[in-house]
Amino acid sequence: MFPWAGSNSIIRFMLIGSSHRFNQILIAVMLLLPPGYSVAQAPAIAAEFNGLWVIDEGESDDTDRQVEIAIKAAGGQIPRTGKYGKGRYRGGPPEQALYDCISYDDVLRISYQEPEFTFTYPQNFTRVFYSDGRSRSASARGDEGLDYSFAGWEGDTLRVESRPRDGGWIIEYYTLEAGGQRLRAELQLKPSSFSKPVEIVRFFNRYQQQKSDADK
Repeated sequence: MFPWAGSNSIIRFMLIGSSHRFNQILIAVMLLLPPGYSVAQAPAIAAEFNGLWVIDEGESDDTDRQVEIAIKAAGGQIPRTGKYGKGRYRGGPPEQALYDCISYDDVLRISYQEPEFTFTYPQNFTRVFYSDGRSRSASARGDEGLDYSFAGWEGDTLRVESRPRDGGWIIEYYTLEAGGQRLRAELQLKPSSFSKPVEIVRFFNRYQQQKSDADK
C-alpha cells in the first residue's frame, strides 16, 4: 500500500536560534538547493496570490491516476487499497499528511504579507513559510514532529520546496494565469516510500463571492 496521509494538523515553520539541530537542517537545505538558485525580489504581482482558490477538476490532473503512473514507472504494481473512486490513495500516517493536502484538497486559501506566505487547507491544515533569504536558510522549526518549507521567486512564479517528516520531498511551482483569476500549481511529490516522484498539475479558480440581490 502506498498512501499518504490526511489528518487535522497544523504545521508551523519558524526561524530558530543557533543549535546543533538547526545547523543540521541548514546544511541539508543548502546542499539540496539547485545550482544558481538565488534569492530574488518579490514580483509586483505577489499580492495577487492572496485569496481563496477552488479546484478546477476538469482542467486538473487526476491525483490517483498520477500516483499509479509513478508506481508503474518505478516497476511496481498497483496496490489493492480496498478503496475505490476518487481519493483512493488518500490516507496514511501523520508524517505524510502534507502530501495529502497539496495533492488532494480542493480548496486553498493563500495569505501573503511580504515576505511571509500562509497556505491554509481544509480542516485548518496550515503552512507558514518565507519567500526571502530566510526561506532557504532557516525557515524551519527544529522539532522532529514538524515538516518545513522554504520558497523563492523565479520571475513571477513562486517556487516552494518542502521536506515532510517522512524523509521525502516536495517541489511546487505556483503561477497566476488568466489575469490573476487562475492559479496553476505544478507539483512533484516524492514520499520516502516511492522511488519515482508523482507529478501533478492542478488548476484553481479564484473564488468570487456572489452578491445577493440586496447588494446589487
